[in-house]
Amino acid sequence: MWAAAVGVAVVVGTLVVGGVVLAAGDEVTGDGWVREPGAAKGPARAGGDPSRGAVAAELAAAAAAAGLTPGGATLAEQGELADCITDWSGDGPADESRLAALEAALVERGWRVTARHGEPVPAVALTSGSWRLEFTNGGLVETLSLVAKRSGRTCDEAFRRAEATRGPRG
Repeated sequence: MWAAAVGVAVVVGTLVVGGVVLAAGDEVTGDGWVREPGAAKGPARAGGDPSRGAVAAELAAAAAAAGLTPGGATLAEQGELADCITDWSGDGPADESRLAALEAALVERGWRVTARHGEPVPAVALTSGSWRLEFTNGGLVETLSLVAKRSGRTCDEAFRRAEATRGPRG
């Protein structure tokens, strides 16, 4: 009863929080993300750092391979952020099997899972080259959302300037 009341259960060294399984020894960050074991290790992406267009195509192809239907078109970033961010949105939340298929399709395309987030809205973080992708399922807009941001001096500075002028929520 206690586990159901708070949404947490412990089973032989494994913690389950809101449907996300955290094995003993996983690194939990202060913001609720659980780092994948060995996520920082691994080979660099073959073929170098992908362009924004290549990342956008990979997101769309992985979503299609997972049987997901795209939602409405999103507005592309303009100006100095144009090469720093891309996204893909579904037409609603995805079921567990499609989320697993999406993750597998992204991994097949060279993305590495680096962290997971449990409640209130489950999310997965992946990296590919200088890109960090987060996908969330559900939330306030009740949809599957994939957002990839490029890191590096130019994009990091552009994101800081955009946040200073638009605020943290854009």
